[in-house]
Amino acid sequence: MKKFIMTSPYQPKGRLEKGLYKAADNQTLAYDTPTSFPIIAAINGYVEKNEDIELITIVSDYENAEYNYGLLKEEIEALSQKKGFRYTLKEVRVPYNNAIDTELELFGKLIDCTAEGDTLYACITYGSKPFPLIQIMALNYAYRIRKNVSIGCIVYGAKDHNNGNMEVYDITSLLYIDEAVRLMAEQKVENPTDLIKKLLK
Repeated sequence: MKKFIMTSPYQPKGRLEKGLYKAADNQTLAYDTPTSFPIIAAINGYVEKNEDIELITIVSDYENAEYNYGLLKEEIEALSQKKGFRYTLKEVRVPYNNAIDTELELFGKLIDCTAEGDTLYACITYGSKPFPLIQIMALNYAYRIRKNVSIGCIVYGAKDHNNGNMEVYDITSLLYIDEAVRLMAEQKVENPTDLIKKLLK
């Protein structure tokens, strides 16, 4: 199943930016409707009519996150009606703090959300600073441990505060570079730096 993972934003009511995210480097992410959530651009681009998907949202026990999760529900419902796909919402609830126990709890809950045969997508735009790292750890776990799991796309939304432009970036290649480094280390490849630099080109 296609599963999309994101974090409900912490911005207070009225402060969560909504606008047209321009696809910076992957035209599949092009989306002509204003949104507050870059994951919506990914769902629009990668989900077909009549598909069943799951939207997994990390929701901290925090008023702003709760409110913004309500906004996300409205946007996914509107997109579902427009494109004709079906979706299931799954909440991953965590305390609102930066304790290491919270981060480890989140990792455990995220890996429980994955299964054999999944295609995983993620947005690392929102949440506390450790959350994107934990999401990537969960993606790596599923990709390496579970059977027939693939990574569809990892996105990051950004706003240029000088000109107001909003862009959504596809950063999936960073995960694959990390995987390549791991494999080279395991196999004790000679001149790994040269190989990595060739990959980067």
